[in-house]
Amino acid sequence: MTRMLSIMLAMALCLPMVACEPSLTGPAEEPPVQQDPPPPPYTFVVENTADKYSDTDGTMLAVYNYDILRMQTSESAGEDVIAKAAAFNETMDGVLESQLGDELREWAVYDERIKESKVYYTDELTVQYTEVGSFVSVVYDSYSFTGGAHPTSHAFSYLFDMEKGTFVDPSEIADDPELLRATVTDLILDQINGMDQEMRDGLFENYPSVVSQWNNHCVELREEGLLVTFSAYDIGPYAMGALGFDIPYTSITGALGEGGADRLLGAPAEQ
Repeated sequence: MTRMLSIMLAMALCLPMVACEPSLTGPAEEPPVQQDPPPPPYTFVVENTADKYSDTDGTMLAVYNYDILRMQTSESAGEDVIAKAAAFNETMDGVLESQLGDELREWAVYDERIKESKVYYTDELTVQYTEVGSFVSVVYDSYSFTGGAHPTSHAFSYLFDMEKGTFVDPSEIADDPELLRATVTDLILDQINGMDQEMRDGLFENYPSVVSQWNNHCVELREEGLLVTFSAYDIGPYAMGALGFDIPYTSITGALGEGGADRLLGAPAEQ
């Protein structure tokens, strides 16, 4: 019994020594402070301009609503980015200035049919954009009714090259623009030849010539390929509406060339 008490006393005396022995690993290090990443040098924003007009009796005469894409720079942006934003926004300013705006009211006040039909003049513009490789693809959809037999709609596009800091023709995404233009033309004509006969018979006779100038129409760069859209009256009547043709990048990588494929896809062209 005495031996057992001696052992227990010795263990109790050792505990403070173990507890007080300095750590071999040193004090714990505090985790590094997480810092927010710097803001990007530029961003794209959609700005809206809208108004409406009514007659003295409250009859709605006209409404316009325009969405315009703009490039905004941050405080960290360099002079080159600021210059690119200025070039981009100058063209977008031109888009806004080309819309009817206040002219709608000036036209509508003389249209007596508005009070009879309760259908007012309308002018609208919506926008969407995609950043693909070094390019910014901007597409506008326009809708307008100014008292005619039916509303009109039209799609148009812009392509901004962030490397050059300027807008370019869609065919210029390739090293050889003419080769790309011819290649995409053949692919669109192949798709048209695959349509049913009734659809093909409804197209205008000169549609092959118009298709060969696809780069002058609405061209949207998407993640997987081009979308070429011909608005009503481009290659067919109003009743046919807009016709769109998807062109996968996999079908044109050879026509893009090595430099074009790298700027657009970040990969060398397939040989």
